[in-house]
Amino acid sequence: MLKTIILIMFLAIVSAFSGRTLMLLSGIFSKKDTDMFSSFSAGSLLVIVISFVSHFLTVLGDGLVSTEKRYSGMLMVAAMTVGYFAFVILTVIRGKKEKEKKEKEKVKASAFLFFLIAAVLSVACFLTVVRGERINSAGDETLETVVTFLNGSPMYTVDPLTGSSYAEGLPSRYKILCLSGFYSVLCEAFGSAPASLVRSIMPGFWFVSGLFAMIALSGALFKGAKDELLKRSVFVSAAVLFIFAADLSSYAQGFLILSAMWTGAAVRAWVLIPFMLYCLFDRRYILALLPVFCEAFICRTQYGIGFCACIYAGYALFMFILKRRQKCSEAS
Repeated sequence: MLKTIILIMFLAIVSAFSGRTLMLLSGIFSKKDTDMFSSFSAGSLLVIVISFVSHFLTVLGDGLVSTEKRYSGMLMVAAMTVGYFAFVILTVIRGKKEKEKKEKEKVKASAFLFFLIAAVLSVACFLTVVRGERINSAGDETLETVVTFLNGSPMYTVDPLTGSSYAEGLPSRYKILCLSGFYSVLCEAFGSAPASLVRSIMPGFWFVSGLFAMIALSGALFKGAKDELLKRSVFVSAAVLFIFAADLSSYAQGFLILSAMWTGAAVRAWVLIPFMLYCLFDRRYILALLPVFCEAFICRTQYGIGFCACIYAGYALFMFILKRRQKCSEAS
């Protein structure tokens, strides 16, 4: 139990701290504000990047979990050290930004009511995910793959379902997907049971990261608007209700969020896409590329081109057309 608490604290601290630094870097010239929600989501994506690098190096080498644990440990320590000094330097450079004094808008009863609804729905959804009440692992081999890695065999040499060696090697595109290796490293480092980590701890972590991304996205959409709290609460409530509604059918896009939040497809739908939309709407265009790469690291996309890349390209095309129309209208 103690090791599980330490594991959760480790994930939370690394994500929050490294993400805060990343958000400060992305807004260093525009001096954009950062909050704990966007920082945590950004940090969770940075964890994916670190996991991919360590997993990729391991696959190129001996393919042992102990090796990936060593790489991950070094990269995590390096990221935390660099992040600490960068955080201090950026804080000094930015200085204390004086916030304009403005009258506090009186919170209406309807806004407070929807805030409570959003909070209750979020907690209920989180508990459902963590307790594994609706697990659906059909066609998924993540847990079996993690167990196989922990048994000491080099990665991707033994079939996790049969326990026998592969007759033919797996494609490199499949081998570089890093979530199974990342989960194996956490089990090895903190002594967590594979089933508990894969289907309880990590789904909870990814759900919180996605929820925070949704809250950050609501801030980008409705910041400064009248009845801001009401609109943001309704937005988050609708997002969580979408999860419950999608769980009714395996054909729905959000089905995996409640039933298999440990998978790359669920992380893409609930974490990567909302965070990327937040970055785009907040004009953090370089940081918005991070989910594009993360999707390639955790999902079986076609040569790395996935949903995030298409959304980014579509947004860029739309903004280009919009600016062209504006210039044409101004010229006429």
